[in-house]
Amino acid sequence: MLLALASLAGCVSTSRTAFPVEAEAQATELPDGVRVLRLSSQNIAAFGAAPHPVRSASTLSAARANWQYNIGIGDILGITVWDYPELTLPAGPQRSQLESGSTVNENGNIFYPYLGQVRVAGRLVSDVQRELSTRLAEYIPDPQIEVKVVAFNAQKVMVTGAVASPKSLPITNIPLTLLEAVNAAGGLLESADSRQVSIRRNGKNNYINLRQFLENGQAGGNPVLRGGDIINVPLSAPQQAYILGQIANPGIVELGFESISLTEALTRQGGLDETSADAKGIFVFRNRADGTDVYQLDATTPLAFVLATKFMLHPDDVVYIVSDPAARWNQIIAQLIPTIGAVRQAQLIGGDL
Repeated sequence: MLLALASLAGCVSTSRTAFPVEAEAQATELPDGVRVLRLSSQNIAAFGAAPHPVRSASTLSAARANWQYNIGIGDILGITVWDYPELTLPAGPQRSQLESGSTVNENGNIFYPYLGQVRVAGRLVSDVQRELSTRLAEYIPDPQIEVKVVAFNAQKVMVTGAVASPKSLPITNIPLTLLEAVNAAGGLLESADSRQVSIRRNGKNNYINLRQFLENGQAGGNPVLRGGDIINVPLSAPQQAYILGQIANPGIVELGFESISLTEALTRQGGLDETSADAKGIFVFRNRADGTDVYQLDATTPLAFVLATKFMLHPDDVVYIVSDPAARWNQIIAQLIPTIGAVRQAQLIGGDL
């Protein structure tokens, strides 16, 4: 893309620069779908807002206080009846509760002496304990019973993507949060994009900005997980913008994770070429769904660069600085737009974006 734009830049015919942005001029002199917007102190904050992933807000709960574990198929229950070891460890004291515990079968039941099949799946431990106490009272005077899950096998979550050790983790009677699951999987890789962590639940992807939670404790950024959740931490995609034209060092600007302002990007590339740049003609080309926005900054005063600190670059923005003498604004834009669009389409077809 950089080579294509740089090549085109050298082909633009020259005449004295003029930058009208009136609606009538745009309608008659620009390709369809192109909109030119002159940046000012009144609009720059709105147009130059930092980019963010277009994701629906997650509604997953982060509440831990009311967490309750429901027994599931495959769980193993340890049931203690005080003063009745033959009921507590029916296979003998040499075996642990895990080895001699009651496994919830495929029907959601366990077998217990005197009582036969007892339905436990989908219930709380306290409910099962209460039922066993009531029913055993017919055979044992005032039974003292403790029920607990000694093996949590029924519910798991999967942690995948850019973590050190992708794995499945059990859901237990202690609530498991997203951050705890990521840490249990070895933590984030350096290449992880923690701003777009997804939790797939009930066939729907919920997107979480874990980075914001870690940095400022954003509410909802660390939800409690449920059995069946699939967590995916994506790799960070290269985020780049391009600066061309009358700049000291034309080239690619790596945006990284942080927002970079137009002023910072120009400074990184060595600033405007003072011998040839026309400070009235700093253009930023930005794709939108139905066309292209072209932002024009008039930087003939130092205050303009202070203003441009509020204009944040987005991935794939193309910054172009015209020369003096240079082509008319409409000639520059009209010739650059097709090339930018063609390269953008090639990226989409190639699956890069």
